[in-house]
Amino acid sequence: MRSAPILIRPLALAGLAVAAALLSNFLASPARRLGWAGSGVPLSPSVSPQTLPREPSLVEPAVPEPRFDRPISPSRTTSPKVAPSAIPAARQEPETPAFSPIREISTEEAWQAFQSGTPFLDARRSADFLEGHIAGAWSTPVWESDLDDRLLSFKAARRPGSEDPIVIYCTGGDCRDSHLLAEKLLGEGYFHLLLFHDGFPAWVAQGHPVEKGRP
Repeated sequence: MRSAPILIRPLALAGLAVAAALLSNFLASPARRLGWAGSGVPLSPSVSPQTLPREPSLVEPAVPEPRFDRPISPSRTTSPKVAPSAIPAARQEPETPAFSPIREISTEEAWQAFQSGTPFLDARRSADFLEGHIAGAWSTPVWESDLDDRLLSFKAARRPGSEDPIVIYCTGGDCRDSHLLAEKLLGEGYFHLLLFHDGFPAWVAQGHPVEKGRP
């Protein structure tokens, strides 16, 4: 029977603790009071969100992005639009035709060259030259063996410069003798060679001065 007092003491202490808890819960505010199972008091107090203090937000408010589908009003720094007609057109320099050392000329141009004293070279054969040629022309038959000697005589008498004009002709049309002579003179350093395209027949048809003989 000695164990009875030993068991009574812990039970007494537990009873005091329960009584103290009940008293503390009774004296607590309704918000902090604990409910008991089976009672009408809720186990966890319901707190309305409106009664809780609102804490300041630490997130910066979102800035709306600009919409590019809306017309943007021009600011003071925006350059005014200029009509295309108000912009002056860029000045275009006239194109300079490329200079050719060998160029064909018409009968009129050949006549002007004759009047200005430009020398004429006749590329036809000597027999054709004797029957008739442009007055004052030099006989330089491109197909004859003494062509170089005749060209030397011409250069010694007229002393043409490398850029001085020289008119070369033959019978016109499909005649290539004047072209062959021009290519030879080009190889010798002359760069202003004028081919009389229509040749001696056109010269005669225009009634310009002609001569006979003197190869």
